[in-house]
Amino acid sequence: MGQNKTTRACLLGGAALWVLMINGAAVAQDASDDTAAPADATTSTPDVTPLQRIVLGTGIEKVAIDTPQAVTVLDQEAIDELQPRTIGDLFNEIPGITPIGSNSVFGESFNIRGIGETLSSDETRIIMQVDGVNKFFEQYRMGSFFSDPELYKQVEVLRGPASSTLYGSGAMGGVISFTTKDASDFLDPGDMIGGRLKGSWDSNGNGWLGSAIVATEPVKNLEVLGAINYRQSGDITDGDGNKLPDTDFDAINGLVKARYSFGANEDQSVFASYQNWSSDENNQSYDQLTWGTTFGDVDRTVTDQTAIVGYENSFSENDLLDLKAQISWSDTRVKQENQDEICFGPFVCTYPFGLASEYSYETWQGKVDNTATFSFGPDWTTYLTTGLDAQYQERRNPRYFANYTQSGSSTHPEGETKNVGGYAQAEVVWKERVTLIPGMRVDYSNVSIGSYVNSSGNLVSADDSKSEVGVSPKLAAMVKVTDWFGVFGSYAHTERLPSLDEVFVNYTVNDIKKELSNNIEGGVTFSFDDLVLDGDAFRLKATAFRNSITNYYASYWDGTTVQTDIIPNARYHGLEVEASYYTDSVYGTLGASMTRGKNVTTGGYLNAVPADNLFLKVGYAYRPWNLDFGWRGDFYATQDRVGTDEDKTGGYVLHNLYAAWKPDEGFMADSELRFNVDNVFDTSYRHHLSDDEGAGRSFKLSFAKKF
Repeated sequence: MGQNKTTRACLLGGAALWVLMINGAAVAQDASDDTAAPADATTSTPDVTPLQRIVLGTGIEKVAIDTPQAVTVLDQEAIDELQPRTIGDLFNEIPGITPIGSNSVFGESFNIRGIGETLSSDETRIIMQVDGVNKFFEQYRMGSFFSDPELYKQVEVLRGPASSTLYGSGAMGGVISFTTKDASDFLDPGDMIGGRLKGSWDSNGNGWLGSAIVATEPVKNLEVLGAINYRQSGDITDGDGNKLPDTDFDAINGLVKARYSFGANEDQSVFASYQNWSSDENNQSYDQLTWGTTFGDVDRTVTDQTAIVGYENSFSENDLLDLKAQISWSDTRVKQENQDEICFGPFVCTYPFGLASEYSYETWQGKVDNTATFSFGPDWTTYLTTGLDAQYQERRNPRYFANYTQSGSSTHPEGETKNVGGYAQAEVVWKERVTLIPGMRVDYSNVSIGSYVNSSGNLVSADDSKSEVGVSPKLAAMVKVTDWFGVFGSYAHTERLPSLDEVFVNYTVNDIKKELSNNIEGGVTFSFDDLVLDGDAFRLKATAFRNSITNYYASYWDGTTVQTDIIPNARYHGLEVEASYYTDSVYGTLGASMTRGKNVTTGGYLNAVPADNLFLKVGYAYRPWNLDFGWRGDFYATQDRVGTDEDKTGGYVLHNLYAAWKPDEGFMADSELRFNVDNVFDTSYRHHLSDDEGAGRSFKLSFAKKF
């Protein structure tokens, strides 16, 4: 489908959504008069629109529509509705963020607003966190994040560099924050034990999931959770019925969490958690992105671990103190064995990656922050968040040959990274109408390497290091002009500090300059209640942005090798829209994004800019039966504004159906049955930022039971 046709389809789809909702409103009115019960916590559809979900990661908790930044929140209901197979499936219908890489569980990474490439070091361009712990992995032709969606109860995508204040200097694309499940999610007041059992099946790949969660409060104020799930899948197929290489996998995921609350007002708590994800796959392509045969096959074991201990004290009688501190350990490790010999011509064969190898990122991180509340009369309130975090990371890549062990490689040197950051952010609120948010962060980074064994097996002394300082100021404002109309805007400057492999390519210190980003964005919000019916809700948030970057490092595959260009001036700009309408029965959502990337120096296009897209959802909840069902449509335009050695892609439309039944009476009470059909018409397509074809039609079925 051409771009014009796709654009027309998007517009017609949008019009269809609003027509359906207006027509459905009359139906909903009749239903509410006759049978529908008022919305409450036991109903099967959310009682708030997606733009009313609570955001945890912007300082003070607030609803998404009231943040002066583009933020999308997936809560537990939204995650369950998607029935995701991998982490990347969570982001298929969020404007402004695109899964990149491949459909392999080992090949997934992310792109936010055009920033994020599979063949570049994006460690600080997009920050990923799990329960406040930074997660990142970089290996030649692999993905960057390994986990299972069943682990999480909330996912937040904070788009744009304004997130740098709280999360780290250099978050040019934004932040992806994951929150794991808690024992309190499965315990009602007075319960000693609770939990959930879940099973699911996916026809495409004949995949299945088994999950068990047990939560308990054995003594007052001590909550403990244990969760384990196992996921398995064969190779999935595309819309033409062709198998997608290396999409088969099995993985086991475990989580243990505990929290004990104490104090006169139970305002203090200590907490700890440990999680582990692992997958062991044989005869995998070394290249998990483009499935090239050049690098042969390998047996891989991937393990990701995170451990946290922490302390919180809300100081219920002191507004100036609300403290949280935690120390964490993270280890992401890829072990490779039985690496194929690679031949360069008929007579030159070698093992450039060794007979075996191991890539690892082991990180220790500590962070502490406090939020002080100041009240100046009945109209003015200020929340001041200050914090400090520090990180020490060891990157290792031993490659095992017949007679010696090589320390890393020229493009993936071993070394250490030390980061220390301090930040302050104030939220000044006047009459709940005006919010002003100034913020500042300063980061210090030191990257270093020591002696290493080169590709000839010789010990080389290369002790060296390089330090940099990054500064990230911002100013954001939100004004509620009326009860239903608001405007917001922000300016953010951030500096990305060079990473280890950028500084020490070929184990020599390279004169790498900081990337500098200046981002301006602004937008409007609309909030209407009782718009058509009593109790309905309409929300809309539109954001426009312009991100200018100096010294931008752009990497791409030229068909022979990975090339890195330093672009003196690059610019991204675009528009994102999210809207939703909910009645007691009929509801719908809309999300759309448009991003443009330009090499200002040459006038050409930038690589890795996603195609324009629009997402629609129309649903109906029949509350007497606690039945919820609907349609989702994904509309993608042709992308022909491509950069160096980047292929154009055509536009396409995907249709998806879903249904959920959550009875609240009888022996099926507290159960949840879901049925989805993804890509109903088995459309053949390729995401512009993916290196393989998209998944074909899939029937998904899941059943969960709380106890």
